[in-house]
Amino acid sequence: MTLADTLRGLVRRWYIVVPGLLLAVAAALGAFSQISPAYERSATRLLLPGLGTVPEGATNPYLFLGGLTQATDVLVRAVGGDETVGELVAAHEGMEVAVTRDPTSSGPVIQLTVTADSDAEAAMALDVLIEQSTETLERLQTEQNVRPVDRITLTTLTASTEGALQQRTRIVISAAAGLAVGVLTLAVASLVDGLARRKRARAGGGARDDGTDNDATDNDGTDADGTDADGPGADAASGAGGEGVAGPAANPADHPADNPAADSAGGPAEAPPVSEGKGDADPTSPALADARLSVAQRGTRKERSHVPFTRPGRQREPQG
Repeated sequence: MTLADTLRGLVRRWYIVVPGLLLAVAAALGAFSQISPAYERSATRLLLPGLGTVPEGATNPYLFLGGLTQATDVLVRAVGGDETVGELVAAHEGMEVAVTRDPTSSGPVIQLTVTADSDAEAAMALDVLIEQSTETLERLQTEQNVRPVDRITLTTLTASTEGALQQRTRIVISAAAGLAVGVLTLAVASLVDGLARRKRARAGGGARDDGTDNDATDNDGTDADGTDADGPGADAASGAGGEGVAGPAANPADHPADNPAADSAGGPAEAPPVSEGKGDADPTSPALADARLSVAQRGTRKERSHVPFTRPGRQREPQG
């Protein structure tokens, strides 16, 4: 089956396709309305070296950020653990929190991202993460007995003041619902059309098996096309009077099909007078009676078949 056949089948089953597509649109819109959008907020924080780790007299700590890469990785692991992020997510169902290094920066920058069902929840969770990152860094350095003058500090570079509306999940689920219903509709329409075509094909095959052959000969001696089953040659042989007996020539009046004037006038034309000279057939002979009986039977077959038959040969003009 080609693509064109499939499309024609879908057009034939429009009463399935159209309602199904409308149902697919309704399913997509319903899913879109039932799923609430998400709000995302993010912040980036920079690690700065302690004053005791920079050269004496240096006043710009941003020039000495190269040695803080390892400290950034450690802080990301500590803040993103279950002690901080796990408790926050457990307290707010559906919230997502991500703590990573900023992929767009080569410096010691961490990125905090919060996704929640409402903008208020996202703002609250982001503030908690900022505070927890500072406390976690202080705790780690306290555990290692780092002098206060050498301790690394955190400063906030960017923080979202308004949540960004996230529609990706909403759109994906809605599209999946509509697509599923649409594919199911097309599959059902194709299946129904295929079953209907197969049923018609079987019905047509059964009718051909039960019917008679068009080329078969009818019981009355005529073919399906209305012609004589034995053909013109057989008629001539039967008109001869039987088994090997040569009969006389038939009278034109006894052959309406051979006499155009008889057909046009609506009846048999008058036969020319038969002379009773030497060599003429005896009207009472058995051969002539058989020939006339054969001609009468052939005329009856032609009337039943309703198909005119003209014997090939030269037409004889009626005699006045």
